[in-house]
Amino acid sequence: MNNEKASNFETKSLLYLIGQRIDSKDVVYVTFDCFNDVNGISGKFDKIWDIQSKNEKSLNPKKIGTYFYTLFDNFTSIFSFEEFIFFCPKLKPEYKIDINKTTYNLDNIVVKTFERIKNGLTEEIERVQEDSITQALNIENFLKKVLIVEDNITDNDYIKAVTKFKNTNLKSDDFYNSLFNDLRDIQTTKKNSCIENTSITEIREVLDFRRHLSTKDIETLIISRIIGCEIFKYKSIPIYFSPILDGMDIEDKKDLLQECNSNLSKAFFNKNQNKVFWSVCEMILDYITNTTDNDVGNIYQLLFVEYAFKKNSYLTKETILYLISIIIEGLNDN
Repeated sequence: MNNEKASNFETKSLLYLIGQRIDSKDVVYVTFDCFNDVNGISGKFDKIWDIQSKNEKSLNPKKIGTYFYTLFDNFTSIFSFEEFIFFCPKLKPEYKIDINKTTYNLDNIVVKTFERIKNGLTEEIERVQEDSITQALNIENFLKKVLIVEDNITDNDYIKAVTKFKNTNLKSDDFYNSLFNDLRDIQTTKKNSCIENTSITEIREVLDFRRHLSTKDIETLIISRIIGCEIFKYKSIPIYFSPILDGMDIEDKKDLLQECNSNLSKAFFNKNQNKVFWSVCEMILDYITNTTDNDVGNIYQLLFVEYAFKKNSYLTKETILYLISIIIEGLNDN
């Protein structure tokens, strides 16, 4: 039971990292139990976001300081970390200066509580390293950088924030809850390998442990579950797309299907068009789930004939017709 609570919390911290921050778009990889519980890594491997998560309701200041140790250890390591985040349940109001803040540095902690947190960290450093005196300056500098993030939304809301949908009610809470659990299980599985006593000298080497997911892996999982099929691995011809292929020879059919598949992937994985891809999917899902209309051509005319796509958009008319067909088929099968 405790393992499940901890795993849930680590998944929340993962989703916070890739969906709740201003710089979430800079996180390209997320690792598990490598540098810390969860870490974000940039595409150029020049930034690491460090997260220590603790799902304990009765976190007293000394415990908080003790749990800071892993963050502190990374602070003094050979690698330069972008941010040190302590992800936790809501702390007691009496610990905070502004009780309404849920994301804050330690300057929002009252003096008495701050000193107890500092003492907890110092004692843990002494216990592990048997030398906290020479670390005094590091302790001061580290505590200025710690960011406390309180968990204040539901599992479902963390998933919804990653979807890039404006209307997050396209699916039921049960659906989002199931998706959260699936992601948690994938994350847990990633931690089953043994990496004890291994070391790295460059950040990129951590990927060799295969304890990571890319943010696109996570987005792909989410969009495929929402649509109801593995959208980027779709091999067969969608039934509702068949009329569009009528009159074409075999090779032309193959070329068009390959082009549509390729365009969907390019639109999804291209940073400049990713939001448009999510927006188009949302428009289709919103329409289909509220009507019984399965006429692909009619849906295109209603939703996209006047849609302002960029000239270099991968979402051509045929690609959108193909996407509409896949979504119809995926929703009908679920």
